[in-house]
Amino acid sequence: MQNDLSADGWRFEPCEGFIEHVGGLWRREVESARQFAFIGVDCHMNRNGVVHGGMLMTFADRAFGFTAREAADALRSATVSLSHQFAAPMPIGAVATIEPRITRLTGQMAFLSGTVMADGVPVLEAHGVWKIWRG
Repeated sequence: MQNDLSADGWRFEPCEGFIEHVGGLWRREVESARQFAFIGVDCHMNRNGVVHGGMLMTFADRAFGFTAREAADALRSATVSLSHQFAAPMPIGAVATIEPRITRLTGQMAFLSGTVMADGVPVLEAHGVWKIWRG
């Protein structure tokens, strides 16, 4: 699976801190759009045998925060608000992707939305607001 992602232009970013505990994320840019991915593995499993909703929320949070920082050319960002609506379970072994969309960018705030897709099926819709620090 990882070889397939690499062949499709994805770069693995192991990250640090909390994200390191969930296994790191994959990232690529396609026609200036930022895309993020992760592979659902056993450590992401909930008691129902599918990817835990908390992992999907963490994934959206990380992708949105990274996108807000890059789009605003900011040094830091922080989640102000993030809402999620679950659409379907994500199977272990599936690849989740998201392409965050900035819906509004001001001097201090970034507003984003996006849909987490798992092997072509929407599993989570998310909307959020990020505080950004440029200087």
